[in-house]
Amino acid sequence: MAIQITRHFATVKGERQVHYRRAGSGPPVILLHQSPTSSREYIPLIQEIAGKGFTVFSPDTPGNGMSDPFPGDEWKPMEEFADGVVNLMDELGITKAPVYGFHTGGVCALALGLRHPDRFTVAIMNGYIQMDKDEVDEILQHYLPEVVPDWSGSHLTWTWSRFREQVLFFPWFRKDLARRMNYDVPAPAVTHLAVMDFLKCQDYRRAYRPAFLFDTVNAVKNMKGNMVITTAKTDVLGKYHALLKDVPSNITLLNPANPDESKEQFIKILADNATSNTAPVLAQTKPMPGKIWQEYFQVDGGSIYARRNTDGTGRPIVFIHASAGSSYSMDNFMKPLIGKRPVIAFDLPGNGESDNPMGTTVTVEAQAKYLAQAIKAAGYTEVDLFGYWGGCTVAVELAVQHPDLVKHVAAPTLMVLPDVVRDEYLARYTPTIELEDYGVHWLKVWNMVRDQELFSPWYMRKKDHIVRDHEPDIEPTVIHRRTVDLFKALDIYQSAYGACFRYPVLEKLPQVACPILLSDAAGVIRQTLTASKAATAKALPRDPAALASELLSFFE
Repeated sequence: MAIQITRHFATVKGERQVHYRRAGSGPPVILLHQSPTSSREYIPLIQEIAGKGFTVFSPDTPGNGMSDPFPGDEWKPMEEFADGVVNLMDELGITKAPVYGFHTGGVCALALGLRHPDRFTVAIMNGYIQMDKDEVDEILQHYLPEVVPDWSGSHLTWTWSRFREQVLFFPWFRKDLARRMNYDVPAPAVTHLAVMDFLKCQDYRRAYRPAFLFDTVNAVKNMKGNMVITTAKTDVLGKYHALLKDVPSNITLLNPANPDESKEQFIKILADNATSNTAPVLAQTKPMPGKIWQEYFQVDGGSIYARRNTDGTGRPIVFIHASAGSSYSMDNFMKPLIGKRPVIAFDLPGNGESDNPMGTTVTVEAQAKYLAQAIKAAGYTEVDLFGYWGGCTVAVELAVQHPDLVKHVAAPTLMVLPDVVRDEYLARYTPTIELEDYGVHWLKVWNMVRDQELFSPWYMRKKDHIVRDHEPDIEPTVIHRRTVDLFKALDIYQSAYGACFRYPVLEKLPQVACPILLSDAAGVIRQTLTASKAATAKALPRDPAALASELLSFFE
């Protein structure tokens, strides 16, 4: 049986949050990933090492994955990334541990061995790099271009092509035979995972560039800690390993034949250098006043991601996002309420950054079940609900399942679909998305999501179906987030939408005992008001700040 990995956030120095994965029990081991990826790439390694009797901690480095970047506009050097690892250890209560890092993570491990030798029993750098000035200058000029969301979605196909090119040439921008890599082109699913990690970065350059600027020669020369530097003969960085000559006695050099031999060696070294102490108990996530912060909650079968603020008092308001969306889409609704009520938005199971204990067959009932578990894990016994599109059906179901928990439901975009419309939506609204060799699927989803703002329904791209009652929300960063959200939920997105379309709203509404607020702009008001004596309807503003005032009045 696979070792369970749980996901958590630590608030470091009250100024930023670090996402990390944790698994196992026993002495602590720390794993540092390469850039521009995340701890996701270490999932099999985390499970393997945890299975040998260790507690594995694998953080997303600052600015990668789900970890906040360092605050401020200044670009931090690798030394500060190393200090950040120690700051995280302090927050988690880890006094000393062995640490392993690959490529960029390996450079960070080298910096840790130099700057904090007393905090690590051993620091392992996998993939030594020692570029000369001309190489570094070329890397800085060509390797790390800025990627900005474009209205056309072209930045997504560029990103896909860049990752494909990276297995053809190193560096990827040099297109000559001497730079060809001796690798197979990965399957689209493999490239897709790398692209998804890349797209989580707020600015991938800030966490990648420091590895090329760090003075590895000086670090080796002045190494203070117990250091192991290993580079497989098949590694693209293999030529730099040969430059290591006459290293200090506290540095061990290894040059295994391949990655499998390398892994066998470094896992043994980690085990041989384990501390005598077991890992500390799980640290609670500290709040960040004045802003929306992140936390994970454990439910049956996985971790549920949440965005929240706890500055306000009174009954918490839970925000529920649309199908194949994420809690990020609720930020605009939550921000005006900071300091007035506790606010929280969860990624529904299988959406966003939440695990999926439901499986690939989604029902509104199952979504409500796990959402209730997450709400209770957050310590709440009474809540008010705000649902958005598909989230409205989950809100209704949650009120049906847990009448003692739910005190009010605001469902301004609740849908009641006539049978003929429902059947058409089931047939056409969620086309199958296949991952393609050349990344065309990114443009398909980008334009599908964008057209949801321009036409209703999105697949009827005719003038009679133009959305005219409000300005389209098609700013590139918004469509970028929504596109990435859909891909995060790709294996369940059809099922999730289908569950919403099939949900028997008119049968469920009479079972809701608490007050329900609807928008009189909806085309189904007469039906819903007839079905539920608890429902009221009024004109609700689209502006989040104005809507917040209406919600507070209703939730009293």
